[in-house]
Amino acid sequence: MSGNTLTIARALKRCKRLQGMISTVQVRLGQVCSWRDDREPAFQFEEVLQAHDAAVAELEQLRTQIAVANATTRVEVGGETILLAAAIRRMTELKGRHVMFSGLHLQSGTEREVLEYDDRGRPVTEERQWKSIWTEPERAAKLERLQDQMEDLSEAIEEANHRTRLGA
Repeated sequence: MSGNTLTIARALKRCKRLQGMISTVQVRLGQVCSWRDDREPAFQFEEVLQAHDAAVAELEQLRTQIAVANATTRVEVGGETILLAAAIRRMTELKGRHVMFSGLHLQSGTEREVLEYDDRGRPVTEERQWKSIWTEPERAAKLERLQDQMEDLSEAIEEANHRTRLGA
């Protein structure tokens, strides 16, 4: 594939395919590195190794071209123009924040705590109030805003990936 006609999106698909090929070839290398003397291996080790090395070299070249394109392409997100690489990093951070907020244990209300037992063995209790930084509706609103931001970023990244051609 020629670099001047290859978009980031197509290069990413090719990278995924190459990763699968490399994985398959690595397994095959393990299978053909030894054989019984009365049987020939299904594949020749050197040929399989060359195929592996060629796929690794192509993958390395594509990843480098993608990194250069990400570092030089600008996208507009929410009225701000940023590098595509920054948009990708921001997306990663927003996803992490979404997971973090979703997992927060928000507890509110009253509970009774047993402090001790009296002479007759009855519990002596005290009420304790639980407070949370947010209510569940407040958390839901924050998660929705994060989701909106992620969707905006995703659209900008996807559009850039489909229009940006890799350099040679």
